[in-house]
Amino acid sequence: MAERDRAPVVEASVESLAQGGEGVAHVELGGVRRAVFVRGAAPGDHLRLAVDTKPRPARGSIVEVLARGPDRVEPGCPYTARCGGCDWMHLAPDAQARGHDAHVAAVLPAAWASTPRRYHRAGEDAWRTRVRLHGRASGGRAVIGLHEARSHEPVEVDRCVALHPLLEQARGRVAPLLEGAHDTFELTLALGGDPARPADERRAVLTVRAARELPPACFGRFEEAVARGEFAGIEVHTEGARRPLRVGDPRPWLVGADGLPLRLPSGGFAQASEGANRVLVARVAELARGALRGRDDTPVLELYAGAGNLTVALAAVSSRVVSVESHEDACAAARENLAARGLSAKVLAGDAALYTWSAAPGLLVLDPPRAGARGLCERLADAARSGRGTRGALPLPRSVLYVSCDPPTLGRDLTLLAGAGYAAVAVELVEMFTHTSHIETVVLLERVRGRG
Repeated sequence: MAERDRAPVVEASVESLAQGGEGVAHVELGGVRRAVFVRGAAPGDHLRLAVDTKPRPARGSIVEVLARGPDRVEPGCPYTARCGGCDWMHLAPDAQARGHDAHVAAVLPAAWASTPRRYHRAGEDAWRTRVRLHGRASGGRAVIGLHEARSHEPVEVDRCVALHPLLEQARGRVAPLLEGAHDTFELTLALGGDPARPADERRAVLTVRAARELPPACFGRFEEAVARGEFAGIEVHTEGARRPLRVGDPRPWLVGADGLPLRLPSGGFAQASEGANRVLVARVAELARGALRGRDDTPVLELYAGAGNLTVALAAVSSRVVSVESHEDACAAARENLAARGLSAKVLAGDAALYTWSAAPGLLVLDPPRAGARGLCERLADAARSGRGTRGALPLPRSVLYVSCDPPTLGRDLTLLAGAGYAAVAVELVEMFTHTSHIETVVLLERVRGRG
């Protein structure tokens, strides 16, 4: 008998949305009231659920929707129940916005509850222009897709409605390139081809990461696909190889917030949506300009700078920007992006979490990965407690601008900064991943205690 058939089946109403995007219901199981997290549920749904009681919280699978909540809509993709890519496609846009806002509000320090929050919806051009795919090849056939919900198996779909049309075309061409391999893969598709050229001349770029050496026939197909113009370039990383193999030009490009091309390192980090990224960068630039109080000679320190996505905007409002990034290729791309705009900034290759400064910047900009910047925020909190004159203490910046893709780690770090005497001036949310529970948050803080 299947595990689901043995699971207790109960009726429950969904009350809210958890940080991970699942609906939350409460049911009595074995005489104990338990929280049950339900993927694909909407607030107000009344459901019949098969409940797995082993994990905490318990997990529920929808057997039947008995009554639809007011926020439930018909998903625009037939695969959303299986595919883990768009976990909120069954929610109305307004409900998604309310869910994001509630999740960010819940992690803010209690003293900041009244700080206004501004929400920026995705525009019409909010296609995903970068996507991570997963692959598995055996028996001569490759399967490529996003992870199945609650699984590491890739899901094959006929069409992905969230992808930019160029990436969607390229996605369908990837599996035949890997036929004959016997391995699992991590793949990245992004927009390549210089965006300064006409839109119809842009092409996708593909990065393949494999544990084993690929069959020679695969490399022949890579070269043919680039020669036919199906991809601008392909880069292959194999475990143990000293350097990747490159065919064509595998460097991703996107249109920056200033309308100019922004080069990215192949296989490196980029925001998921070119259109939403323009909104994000524009808001960072405007908030930074306000924090500098019109002084374009105020020192700005940017940590976790990447390929200069924010650096070029910061260098346009301050002549004294220092950016720190650990990835050498990203640093090279940042320098190229600055030079193409006639802007200057000091780009340093180093560990942003350990970077130390001797003079307080007027503005500290943080754009860390999902894990956040705990170590750095702890150092700032320690410096505030020990006092400015304490040897080895970091000089505290007047303002901090924090860009985050994960509310829980953002909340943890903001609590540390609140302890260092900072308070939120602005909280802005940018819908970077449409139809998902993920949200990009920008918080501007100023030091209000211990100044001087």
